[in-house]
Amino acid sequence: MNKHWFGFIVLPLALCSVFAQGASPQQGLIDDIQQAQRNLVKTEQAIYAKSSQYAKQIQQLETKVLALQQQTAVARRAADEQTLSFEQLQTRLKEWRQQDSYQNNQLQRFAQQAKLREINAGADLTAMLAKLSEHLDQLVLRSSPTFTPLELAQSDGQLIQVQSLSLGPVHWYIDSSTGQGGLYQMKNEIAQVALAFDRSDSEQLQRLQQGSSGKIMFDPTLDRALTIKIAEESLWDHIQKGGVWVLPILIFGVFALFISFAKSIQLWRLPAVQPALSTRLAHIFAQKDQQSVDQELAQLKSQLGDSMQGQLLDITANTKIGPSRDDQLFAALLHHKHRLDYWLGAIAITAAVAPLLGLLGTVSGMIETFKLMTLFGAGDPAAVSGGISEALVTTELGLVVAIPALLCHALLSRRAKTYYGDLESCAVNLSQLGAVEQSTLKEAA
Repeated sequence: MNKHWFGFIVLPLALCSVFAQGASPQQGLIDDIQQAQRNLVKTEQAIYAKSSQYAKQIQQLETKVLALQQQTAVARRAADEQTLSFEQLQTRLKEWRQQDSYQNNQLQRFAQQAKLREINAGADLTAMLAKLSEHLDQLVLRSSPTFTPLELAQSDGQLIQVQSLSLGPVHWYIDSSTGQGGLYQMKNEIAQVALAFDRSDSEQLQRLQQGSSGKIMFDPTLDRALTIKIAEESLWDHIQKGGVWVLPILIFGVFALFISFAKSIQLWRLPAVQPALSTRLAHIFAQKDQQSVDQELAQLKSQLGDSMQGQLLDITANTKIGPSRDDQLFAALLHHKHRLDYWLGAIAITAAVAPLLGLLGTVSGMIETFKLMTLFGAGDPAAVSGGISEALVTTELGLVVAIPALLCHALLSRRAKTYYGDLESCAVNLSQLGAVEQSTLKEAA
C-alpha cells in the first residue's frame, strides 16, 4: 500500500522535472533575443549620435574649405595682379569704369522711367541705391493698396481732405463727409480731380473703403480717356475759338436758315397746277348743252380760285386772242416768276459769302499765329494754338453754313423752276384758245 502511494508521488515529480528541463532552453533563447535587440538599439543610437557629430564636423570643414578657397582666390588674384603689366591694369580699370558707367546709366534710366526726381546724374551711388530701395518699398506697398489721407484740389481750386486709394498709375478718392468719389491725377505734384463719379459708383467706392467688396471704375487707357474727356468743350466754347469773324458767319447762317424755312413753306403750299387745262376747256366747249358747259366752267374756276393758274385763266377770258393777250399772259408769268424766285438769291449769296468769310478768318488766324511765333518762338505749341484754332474754326463754320445753304438753294430753285415751267406751258396753251371758247368762257366768268 505504501509502495503504491510512493509511486504516485514520484511520477508527478518526475514529469515536472522533465517539463522544467524542456522550458528552460526556450526561455533562454527569448532572453538572448531581447538582449540582442537592446544592444542593437543602443548601437543604432550611438551610430546616429556619432553620424550627427561627424556631419557637423564635415559641415564645419566644408565651410572652412570654402573660406580657404575664397582666400586662395583672393591670394591668386593678388598674385596675378602683381604679375600683370601696367597696361593690363589700365585695361582692367577701364573695363571696371565702363561697367560702373553702364550700371549708373541703367539706374538713371530706371529713375527717369519711375519719375524719381531726387536721383540725378551727379548723385552718389549709395544715395541712388537708397532712393531706389525706398521706391521699391513703395512698389511693394502699392501691391496691397490701402486708403490713405490726401489733400485734393477740386475743379474750383478749393482744397479738401479726402481718402485716397492708389493701384499702380490709377488713383481714386472718396470724400467721407459728402460720399463723393472719383478719379484724380497728379499734376506738378498736386492731386487734382480728374473725374467725379455718379452716386452709384461713389457708393461702390465707399463700400470698398468700409472693408466690404465693391466694383470700382477705372480708366483702362491710363489717363488717356480722362485727358480726352477733360479736353471736351461745349459748342459755344468751340464757336468762341473762331474769334470776331464767327459773328458774321453765324448771322448769314441764321439769315439763310430763316429764308429757306419761309420759302419752303411758300413753295410747298402752292396749289398744284391743273394738267392739260386747255384740253379740258376744249372738251367742255365741245358739249352742246350750254347749262352743262356753264356748270363745268364754274366748277373749274372754283377749283382754281385765286391761284396763279386761275389768274391766267381770267386773262384768257377777258382778253381777245392776239398779241395783247400774249403780252398780258407773259407779264403775269413774269410777276409769278418774281414771286417764286423772291429771296432765293439771298440764300445763294449766303452760300457764296460764308466760305469767303471763313477764308478771311483763316487768314486772320494765321496772322495772329505768326505774331505769337515771333514773340514766343515756334517751340511752344500752346502759345500758337489760339491763332490756329481761330483759323480752323472760322473755315469750319464757313463750310458748315455754305454747304446747307447751297443745298437749300438748289432744292428750292428746282421746285420754283418746275412750278414756273408748268405755268408757262399752261399759259402757252391758253393763248391758243379761239374766239368761240373765249366768248363762252367770258360769259361763264
